[in-house]
Amino acid sequence: MRGDQHVSLSLATAGLLIAPSLPVLDPVLIAVILFGVFVGSLAPDADAVDAAIFNGRIGGAKGKRGQVVNGLAVVLPIFGYTIRYLIYYPLSLVFMLLLRKSYRHRHRGLLHSFAGVGLTSLVLSGYLALILIWLGGPLALLPIYGCAFFAGCVLHLMEDTCTPAGVAWLYPFSRRRMAGRVKTQGSFEVRPTAFAIVLAAAAAGMLVAPFVTGASPEELWYLALVGTPVLWLLFMLVSRVRREWQDQ
Repeated sequence: MRGDQHVSLSLATAGLLIAPSLPVLDPVLIAVILFGVFVGSLAPDADAVDAAIFNGRIGGAKGKRGQVVNGLAVVLPIFGYTIRYLIYYPLSLVFMLLLRKSYRHRHRGLLHSFAGVGLTSLVLSGYLALILIWLGGPLALLPIYGCAFFAGCVLHLMEDTCTPAGVAWLYPFSRRRMAGRVKTQGSFEVRPTAFAIVLAAAAAGMLVAPFVTGASPEELWYLALVGTPVLWLLFMLVSRVRREWQDQ
């Protein structure tokens, strides 16, 4: 998917999950969560040299929303080059030595796997911890950022699973891919945009629900916790996701 689609779908999903607790959450905590998801939603594409995480702009973002998104995106190249050269390449070498076979650097390889994004999240958090210690900054919110970053990466993989190229979730241990039928190019593909609107509308509904239904934040949170994966399952069904070919 395009960079703007990854960002909109990932942030809308995060917004739906935190919307019931929004009135009681610290604004700084909300900002850390959303920023972590934002960077994580683009991080797996650091294995491609033309990815949005390297150019500091998110294509498709327009108006005031686009100005805000692209304003935050200026820091993306820092994360992109760090992940590519200080995490992705070293991890590739480690897996090559452990598995005792050659490894090809390519798009939708190690960084598009559960093991890849999990280890990337841990290593990146370690780098950030060292920087914060050196600067004398607070470490309290770093675990929150790391979890949010990992969540953004997993959402990226879920989104790419809906496309024809698919994702090999267990790579490099298995090359079996899950793939769908959502086209990454073309103006007639409306499913990602429509799903982002559904997620955003559901998040908005969570915000107004206490005023019109009297539901407690706890009840709404459980509803969001159950409803979010259900919506994603429906999107994957609409995207016709299934197990695909064995990539050699």
